[in-house]
Amino acid sequence: MRRLVAALALLAATASPARAQLFEPIGLDHLNGKLCGRVVDYTSNHGADRRLVSNVLGGPRDLYVYLPPGYNPALSYPLIVLLHSADVDEHGLLDPVVLKQLDRMMDRGELGPAIIAAPDGTYEGKNRLNATHSFWINGLGGRFEDHLIDEVVPFLVRTYPIRPEARAHALLGISAGGYGAMAIALRHRDLFGVVATLAGPLNMLYNTCDDRYGDDFDPATFRERNQYDPEMVIARYYHGFLTRRVKRYVGPVYGSGPDVLSRIAHDNPYDLINRTDLRPGQLEIYVNFPGRDNYNFDAQARSFAWLAASRGIAVDLTENPEAHHDLRYFRAAQIPAYRWLGTHLLPPAAR
Repeated sequence: MRRLVAALALLAATASPARAQLFEPIGLDHLNGKLCGRVVDYTSNHGADRRLVSNVLGGPRDLYVYLPPGYNPALSYPLIVLLHSADVDEHGLLDPVVLKQLDRMMDRGELGPAIIAAPDGTYEGKNRLNATHSFWINGLGGRFEDHLIDEVVPFLVRTYPIRPEARAHALLGISAGGYGAMAIALRHRDLFGVVATLAGPLNMLYNTCDDRYGDDFDPATFRERNQYDPEMVIARYYHGFLTRRVKRYVGPVYGSGPDVLSRIAHDNPYDLINRTDLRPGQLEIYVNFPGRDNYNFDAQARSFAWLAASRGIAVDLTENPEAHHDLRYFRAAQIPAYRWLGTHLLPPAAR
């Protein structure tokens, strides 16, 4: 029995993209000693409590800020806000596999320097393995979009030299964070001119005419969902041995009942393309996805890009054909995403 329990725990730990890193104690001083840039701590994760006080969310909130190699307050830098995935929190920025490589690229001049901020998007605001993800929107558990727009970004602008132009501000959303990143970028184009997502659910109402959510995207069979079933299986791992049901993610944010779909539509990036009247040239968009996404977010990404194309809006759609929705994919996909951001963000400039 103990072996079975251990095996199930291992399966659960490896099924989500970034959960495994929560098992790895991260010493910030040690990590900074390996970097040419540095991570600034606004959390309670390392002894002292340096958290931001959030009036919007009604309590202190964690935040990490990465300053690039050669950081110079006499320059104004572009800003990248990293919105983490489910089953992890602001610690996503501290993944040493990604951060060390990113830091070296900036130090060698292969990637333009930028300030990167990673706030906490969990309802609990604590380092919990199964913390509830907010999707970074104003949901039942808190106004996380307002927290980001009205508190996090203003704090960063007050504290660090950040260029004021929208094309100097980017959102990078991972998995569930990609949903919020795209929704926020579409709604706040005056603040963010660049957005990138990795395996994000960009069309949460995706379905087909045969009511087969797991099917590949085909314009001829694609339909928006018109009924909500909280027990619907949306992800499968290990040949179906491990599954995820929609209520686990949607319930805490949107609740239940007949109005769930209309609530989702209010934030759904696919629907926001039309609702916000997105036009060509208003937003630089990068969408990366694994070709074998366990949540079928690849179909959602393709439907999002299809609708955008119908309006003449360019989406840089990038597929990792053999990848799955897991930690390996997210570690591999982040560097190309940062490279893309580096070519689309305004560079540092004299203040």
